[in-house]
Amino acid sequence: MPQRLVRLLRRIMVALMLLSVVLLMWQHWGMTRVIRFDAENDAGIFFPIDDRPLGGKTVSSVTRQGDAMLLSCALDAQAYAWPFCEASVRIAIAPDGIDLSGLDEMHLDLGLSSPKGRKIRIYLRNYEPEFSTLSEPLSLKVNEVEVDVPENGQLTIPLRYFRVASWWLVDQKIPFVHSDMKLNNVSHLEIITPNAVVTGEYKIAIKAIEFRGKWLNLTQLLAGIVIVWLVFGMAWLFLELVIYRQQIHAKRLQMTELKNINRALAIQAETLSYQVRFDSLTGALNREGLRDFLLQQWQGDSPNEAGMSLLFADLDFFKRINDDFGHAMGDAVLQQFTQVLRQEIRQSDALVRWGGEEFLIVCPRTPLDAAARLADKLRQSIAQVAWPNGIQLTCSCGVATRNEGEAFSALIERADAALYRAKAAGRNRVEVG
Repeated sequence: MPQRLVRLLRRIMVALMLLSVVLLMWQHWGMTRVIRFDAENDAGIFFPIDDRPLGGKTVSSVTRQGDAMLLSCALDAQAYAWPFCEASVRIAIAPDGIDLSGLDEMHLDLGLSSPKGRKIRIYLRNYEPEFSTLSEPLSLKVNEVEVDVPENGQLTIPLRYFRVASWWLVDQKIPFVHSDMKLNNVSHLEIITPNAVVTGEYKIAIKAIEFRGKWLNLTQLLAGIVIVWLVFGMAWLFLELVIYRQQIHAKRLQMTELKNINRALAIQAETLSYQVRFDSLTGALNREGLRDFLLQQWQGDSPNEAGMSLLFADLDFFKRINDDFGHAMGDAVLQQFTQVLRQEIRQSDALVRWGGEEFLIVCPRTPLDAAARLADKLRQSIAQVAWPNGIQLTCSCGVATRNEGEAFSALIERADAALYRAKAAGRNRVEVG
């Protein structure tokens, strides 16, 4: 009976291997999810917006033209310095928006006639109950991108390229903790004339808008496959244990096998623990690793935390590196940036990749003047480093020291505000919060 079960499990294993390969191939070449909006099926949700409520004289209209919805307007900068017009597409009724966070890209089929250039702006407005209200349409978060429309009108934009509009954050006075880009509850899509104002006639024909992605992303599919294999492995292990119990002479082999399995699991657990706490690109701590570090340092108002200081270090104009040299060069620069920072700080300090090119340094038992000196030393070191391809780089730093009884989140905000001031004051400098 056990041998029959073993043969059955072997057949199941072969079937699972084939199924895993088929699912991975299907996920790569198929399993496509598409959400489509076009003039023929959803004409009632297109409507025009222009600058007249702001004192301008632009008059925009959205009309059906064959298989497209046509946005027409003439920009005039005499009455309002920043004239614009747009076609707003209501794709859902707030507060119940469409979750686009699991999708990969946005595809548009457009026609464009403009006085100069072929740029347009695209907004994806996300309803977030923390600050959005139904009575104030401008409270919906603005995720924007500005792109060039090809001559053939076929435009594909990865959704990860969208960024929260800085002007909207300022106008709506959004706190830092809510300033991240989210596309989990999108109710409106807007197609707008470009930032650079060029007066004249604009016509934008919107034929179709599609959001594309996978029904299951690769991570979800791999997690499902791993779970199935774990269940299968556990069933196999159980059967092996039954067989070994029936065969006393194989008991020593059984114990050896169990020890090997436990060793493998321990190595895997250690590897996973490292991956959870450290940034895979730079080797610096991530936010989960910062939490573990603070559990050791942050003990109420004990002397252990006295004088804790934070430094935000951010590479100036880092986006230009990705734009000019590619993301591979950007990754190499971030790795070298991390090495320079690690060489300058103490072993007792924590180096954390906060996001993108922004790094946080936590310095226990460090007063403000010492932290400021460290920040300036880091700034000077970065300016003297020999970067790849002869790139010249500088960094800006924001420094803050914890006040008695102050929450860590408040300390983060003060250090971040100091970094913002350093950027606003010309970069390559240190500001104290």
